[in-house]
Amino acid sequence: MIDTFHEKLEELKKDVIDMGNLVSNNVEDAINSILTGNPELARKVIKDDDKIDDYNAMIEEKCMYILALYQPVARDLRLIQSINIIVIYLERIGDISVNIAKLTIRLYEKDKKQLDKDILEIIIEMSNIVRSILDKALKAFSKEDSRLALKLDQMDSSITDLQKALYQKMYKTSVYHSEDYIKLVTNISLLSRYLERIGDNSVNIGDRVLYYLTGDFRHIHSDV
Repeated sequence: MIDTFHEKLEELKKDVIDMGNLVSNNVEDAINSILTGNPELARKVIKDDDKIDDYNAMIEEKCMYILALYQPVARDLRLIQSINIIVIYLERIGDISVNIAKLTIRLYEKDKKQLDKDILEIIIEMSNIVRSILDKALKAFSKEDSRLALKLDQMDSSITDLQKALYQKMYKTSVYHSEDYIKLVTNISLLSRYLERIGDNSVNIGDRVLYYLTGDFRHIHSDV
């Protein structure tokens, strides 16, 4: 019975990692679609989101089954509770990737827009950081690495600084461009917000990993 229980837990953890890899791939494809102006890649992101939703439902069902059948306690209970929340964050990141893909289609379906080089460089830097935070959050979960999970919040703080720099550059530049360019930078503002949210949700995954490993509620409830 105990061996079977731990086998079920390992299977559950593998499902989360597999879902995380799907989400990570979709994030990368969504970002690449808007950086390269590729509506076809964007449509692939939207289609692949169905697989992420399927994983979300499957993992939730497995968690309920394990809780009902084995009634776990302590660290094992924290793991299952954390997985239930982690997959919600992953599903949200998947939805944000779809939003980025829809931005790509809206911007590039008819013709290709040319972004200012400085603006493009900031977006690329933001994209690299959020992808790194997500990858490290998934690694912290799979490797049960609390030290890595602790580093995520510090990485995320740089996103805010880059976002401010992006806004300053865009709205300073847009004064001298057409109405179409102003519409473009408005959509890029949305993109920066989506990237920020991917980073925030990835940090939340790391916080859940810390709670699962340490049992310290302060990692998920700052007011405790």
